[in-house]
Amino acid sequence: MKLLNKFAIAAIAALSMSSLSAQAASVWKVTNGKNVTYFGGTVHILKPENFPLPAEFDKAYAASDKLVFETDIEGLESPAFQQRMVSQVMLNDGTTLQTRLNDETYARLKAYMDERGMPITNFHPLKPSMVALTVTVMEYQANGLTQEGVDKFYAVKAKEDGKAIEWFESTDQQLNFIVNMGGDDENALINYTLDEVKNLPSMIDTMLSTWKSGDLTGMDESMVAPMAADFPQVHKDLLVDRNNNWMPKVVEMLNDAPTEFVLVGAAHLAGKDSVFAMLEAKGYKVEKL
Repeated sequence: MKLLNKFAIAAIAALSMSSLSAQAASVWKVTNGKNVTYFGGTVHILKPENFPLPAEFDKAYAASDKLVFETDIEGLESPAFQQRMVSQVMLNDGTTLQTRLNDETYARLKAYMDERGMPITNFHPLKPSMVALTVTVMEYQANGLTQEGVDKFYAVKAKEDGKAIEWFESTDQQLNFIVNMGGDDENALINYTLDEVKNLPSMIDTMLSTWKSGDLTGMDESMVAPMAADFPQVHKDLLVDRNNNWMPKVVEMLNDAPTEFVLVGAAHLAGKDSVFAMLEAKGYKVEKL
């Protein structure tokens, strides 16, 4: 899901392929003493030079009977979903972006749009959450992240290979996350997004190194913990609540015979509220592939 920059979308390849091959990747094996489930920490948009992905991803893919994603990736691209999304992200209550934001936040957003040659009036019909998402995606594209991510790559491959595909959340649940992102504090969401945009170039390097090496501690320190401190509502909505919702299905996977390869945003696997922290608390073994 392409949401705010620090915690849903990660990194580009600034390292050579030879140096990447010497590093451990963001792929783990979780066991209960009998069954195995593989986990891949994903990024949702990449640069073309990020491919091919580290070999550990293909190893887990080859060893798995089924792939499990955050949501139905093919469904997100369907015309029906796109129509629902348009209807949900538009303001239809007589307000505009300008009336939803306070004067200070609106002026700051307008200055940002002016710098990029985009009339802010074009965004007036959109909910602030959609504006925050749009700003984030535009900035990533401006920094060269234009390629499909890990999730899309393996969703296409699994369909071609005839592998079973499941997901944790419906497309409508994903849409609900976008529409309600940031809760009631829409000004804070816009300001947080604009702050993150300023730090994007340095963030890319940090996210690259932590994701490519599977450095969960570094990922927590650079992405997850700052999100929790700076915008706890988004942290709760996008990570904590969803991780908790996924856990019953993850435990079910570990107790059945088929071998799954779970591909979710890397931020879901790092930190004290992560999927891995909860699994380890239940006695499961988590190890790098």
